[in-house]
Amino acid sequence: MYHQSAARRRAISTSSGTSERRRRQTAHGPEQIRLIQLAVCLILFLTVFLWKGVFPQKLVQVRDNILTLISTDLDFEQALVGLGKSLTGSDTVFSEFGNFCIEVFGPAQQEQVPQKAAFTPPQSQGLLADELQFLSEVPTSASKMVHYADFSSFGLTYVPEESVQISEEPEEPLDEPETVQPEEEPTVPAAGTVVVFSDYSGDPLPNNYTMDQVSLGDLETTTPVLGHLNSVYGYRDHPINGQYLFHGGIDIGGQVGDPIAAFAAGTVEYTGENDSYGLYLQVDHGNGVKSFYAHCSKIEVTKGQTVAMGDTIARVGSTGSSTGPHLHLELKYNKVHLNPAYYVELL
Repeated sequence: MYHQSAARRRAISTSSGTSERRRRQTAHGPEQIRLIQLAVCLILFLTVFLWKGVFPQKLVQVRDNILTLISTDLDFEQALVGLGKSLTGSDTVFSEFGNFCIEVFGPAQQEQVPQKAAFTPPQSQGLLADELQFLSEVPTSASKMVHYADFSSFGLTYVPEESVQISEEPEEPLDEPETVQPEEEPTVPAAGTVVVFSDYSGDPLPNNYTMDQVSLGDLETTTPVLGHLNSVYGYRDHPINGQYLFHGGIDIGGQVGDPIAAFAAGTVEYTGENDSYGLYLQVDHGNGVKSFYAHCSKIEVTKGQTVAMGDTIARVGSTGSSTGPHLHLELKYNKVHLNPAYYVELL
């Protein structure tokens, strides 16, 4: 009997201890859950409060996820709403936290519509309400910059691009390009002007002969026959009689029948033939300039005929006092004989 009573007392004692522990666990279970959920709520509040604007487009989604996570205890959610209302009356950070609990968990009881409805921010006052209101309006990048950036710390004021008024001022006229003055062509010395003085120091020159180069003015000229210089202008031994005489022109070598071109445009002054020059002609180019051609094999023009520069007026030959086919060319300005070598090209 004694042993049975003792065993019964121990059983009763054990049962009482077990019941007491169960009551304590039951009492502490809701409190622990509330503390955990309160901690989650606090973390969410601090995240939104301190990191606002970091992921504004994700805020509504995060809110829905948190509600789903903690909505298993509807009574506890209502308790958090009540807790929030009790905290809103203080002037500390708990007032903001109270608003946060009301704003986050309050509308959850009304969101029973199967379809996803547009998010309507709470109408309560406070930092979080303003933040949710701002995010619900789908802000642009520019408005986000204005909302979250603090330009005042840099002494700047941000003005949105839409509000900048651009005044259309007339463009300044471009500087007109400087007028390029055409280069003035070198002034051609007047006909008869000495352009090159010769340092000739030989025998005295015959009358009306000069060694100086004289300008022919603006007369356009060409070379009558392109060939080698066989005899120069000046004193020489005559190739036939051997006398030392002044040669009044130059001899340009060529082949019989080669064309002789007019030195410049003009009028055929005369044609002729004699024992010294053979067949010859002279062309008057005007302004006192004349050209003379001798020892020709054929004359292609007639007296008084007008010719252009380069026209064929005769053919190379060896008529008259000549040792071979060539052109004897003389140039004159106002009856003064000039050195033709100054005015033609030679090989």
